[in-house]
Amino acid sequence: MPSQHPEEIGYGHVVESYVTRTYGGLPRYLVLNGGRFLGPRWWHTTRFTWHLLNDAAAITDEELESLILRQPFN
Repeated sequence: MPSQHPEEIGYGHVVESYVTRTYGGLPRYLVLNGGRFLGPRWWHTTRFTWHLLNDAAAITDEELESLILRQPFN
């Protein structure tokens, strides 16, 4: 399967739902990358963790594949 942006294959909503949703003004991917959610003093830790767990349980194989196999954003 060739790499395509999720919007090109009908899964544009997954980027907003699983990648760019914000916590404390930061998109999820930056919170994950920086490990900020691991700090006990970050006010959004509980909400972030619950959303992450719920989304991990709810994402479909097709949605996950659309994120993994996409081309990088330009």
